Amino acid sequence: MEIIRSNFKSNLQKVYQAIEEADFFAIDGEFSGISDGPSVTALTNGFDTPEERYQKLKKKERYIVISKVDEEERKRREQQKHAKEQEELNDAVGFSRVIHAIANSGKLVIGHNMLLDVMHTVHQFYCPLPADLNEFKEMTTCVFPRLLDTKLMASTQPFKDIINNTSLAELEKRLKETPFNPPKVESAEGFPSYDTATEQLHEAGYDAYITGLCFLSMANYLGSFLSPPKIHVSARSKLIEPFFNKLFLMRVMDIPYLNLEGPDLQPKRDHVLHVTFPKEWKTSDLYQLFSAFGNIQISWIDDTSAFVSLSQPEQVQIAVNTSKYAESYRIQTYADYVGKKHEEKQIKRKWTEDSWKEVERKRLNTQCISYALQNHYHHANSLTSTSTVGKRNLSPSPAEAALETRISGEISDTELEQTESCAESLSEGRKKAKKLKRMKKELSPAGGLPGSPAKLFEVPDTW
Repeated sequence: MEIIRSNFKSNLQKVYQAIEEADFFAIDGEFSGISDGPSVTALTNGFDTPEERYQKLKKKERYIVISKVDEEERKRREQQKHAKEQEELNDAVGFSRVIHAIANSGKLVIGHNMLLDVMHTVHQFYCPLPADLNEFKEMTTCVFPRLLDTKLMASTQPFKDIINNTSLAELEKRLKETPFNPPKVESAEGFPSYDTATEQLHEAGYDAYITGLCFLSMANYLGSFLSPPKIHVSARSKLIEPFFNKLFLMRVMDIPYLNLEGPDLQPKRDHVLHVTFPKEWKTSDLYQLFSAFGNIQISWIDDTSAFVSLSQPEQVQIAVNTSKYAESYRIQTYADYVGKKHEEKQIKRKWTEDSWKEVERKRLNTQCISYALQNHYHHANSLTSTSTVGKRNLSPSPAEAALETRISGEISDTELEQTESCAESLSEGRKKAKKLKRMKKELSPAGGLPGSPAKLFEVPDTW
């Protein structure tokens, strides 16, 4: 049965029942990406860190087209826009029930190259994506406690040596062959099945369907390593736990996945150089520059910079030394690049925090002094009350200015101490909040243990 907008409400109970009875869920949003601007390929780089990749995918671009219309046309467009937004809102609110039911079930959710699907689902049906990667990890594991990415699974042992192509269509075909045993799927009455012989790729429902088939084939293959072997491996088996909550990172050379349950892998990258050059340069210019260093890999960052990885780490310093006297380009090690970037980030953060603290201190002092002035005015007015009628001049009269000067000069030491205590209490409160947040982070399992080695997967002894 195909459930669409027109029959969604009438079949919602059937959807709930299916969620209740399911062992796992396979999803595919068929999203073009979280960004409305440049393509994901244009945004990303082969040496992105997980934090950089998250920030790039989270980034949204808006393009505004300006045109001149008359008043009647403007009103018509506004009405159309409002009607469309209302329709989208109703659909989102309705479908959010399904997403919440899946999340509340706590069951395994499976996707293929699913980072964008997860990001978009969290953003659309729960809350805006947080600015910090670690906050995104915590939020995602709260919404979906168990996720599994079949692209990562197929790219990892024991599958990577027998699966050459991990694109969804090719993976589905490969898993029908030896040594795999594809599952036999029988559809319930009234629910026609997809036919994999006639591909319907890039239709979200079909892609989700074959993602589920791929998972079953690979999970059952793991059962062959047991003694005695098992033909069927369930979605709750410990054999597949090593693949939980690790999302495939597309086109990152040396970090295969985003780890939702702890720190990400940190490769040394001691063979990588950061190069800046004129905007006119092309890839051929970079190949010519590094022609003496053998095989290289180039990952463009923007029009004037790129990462260049050398085949031998010992050649890095030689390359850096060659650029010391160059006028048109600069070369630095990856470590120096990261260090300078971190230093700039810290300076910017410190400047922002110090500026904010200064503004807040001034605001608080002004507030406390104003409160003290009000007490003085109130005290003076209680002795001598005067009233004026009509509009008041925004500028103080000479008498008012003299009174304000006199009163501000008469603020007692006690009132000044109150002013200072306001600032101190705010500062102390902020320190305590930061301390509690830090303690929570240290105690949180998602934060991981400092200094613990990050391994690709913990392989069961029976493998």
